[in-house]
Amino acid sequence: MLIECDNCGYSGEAELFQPVGNVMCCGPLTFRKCPQCGQNVICDRQEMIEQAEEYARELSEKVEALIGEGDYERARELVKELGMLSQCLNQEGLSTYVRETRRRINQLKRAAS
Repeated sequence: MLIECDNCGYSGEAELFQPVGNVMCCGPLTFRKCPQCGQNVICDRQEMIEQAEEYARELSEKVEALIGEGDYERARELVKELGMLSQCLNQEGLSTYVRETRRRINQLKRAAS
């Protein structure tokens, strides 16, 4: 997810912008510090969640394609990333997909050996 600083115009991935204050706050807005100028940037938490959900969908499509190609190692790496997203998003459906896909990859990998 891209964030743009209103002060200096720097644009970069959310991971580059350090969270400010209580990250677990339940409010709709969160603050992140611009890595270039240090100014606090207001971020819409719901927009960030929606972008993370879209990224999770894209990753799951890539995982399925990689499994179809037999690239189990790369699929496993992406499932690990999906697992981290699942913890952030706290969605049972995604957690179930991650758990079942890990199991399926392990079974397919053993069968291919």
